[in-house]
Amino acid sequence: MADIVFTSKIDFWIAFMLWGGSFLMIAVPFWQWKKSENGSLANSIFLAFIFLPLIALMLMPFFGTKYTLSDDQILIDNGFSTQRIKLTDITYIAPTRNMISAPALSLDRLEIDYKNKKVLISPKDKLLFYQEIRARNPNIVIVK
Repeated sequence: MADIVFTSKIDFWIAFMLWGGSFLMIAVPFWQWKKSENGSLANSIFLAFIFLPLIALMLMPFFGTKYTLSDDQILIDNGFSTQRIKLTDITYIAPTRNMISAPALSLDRLEIDYKNKKVLISPKDKLLFYQEIRARNPNIVIVK
């Protein structure tokens, strides 16, 4: 079977926080410059430039979170790192709304249990994800 890439479902409030925070990190130095009598434009540009790496870190998960399902494993990429889980190690998959930190941009998540560990993901097309993972390993218990 061919590899299938699933993108992360994105909740509006998470996108708003990421994009809004990024916008504020650029806008605040210039707002301060406009409101300040002794502020300089050069300082505002310098501060905005300093914030660029932080903005990139904030937006990286927005563009880099994906899940690649191959014949024998699932690759969970959050933009910073990639986690590999063998399909034979997965015992069950169940829906959850757990809010712990995870490579997921939505609270509509799936909990994957493997080797006494858990990871949370949020594929946009959960039904196709269920079908494809069951086709690759029918022994996985899927709770819907």
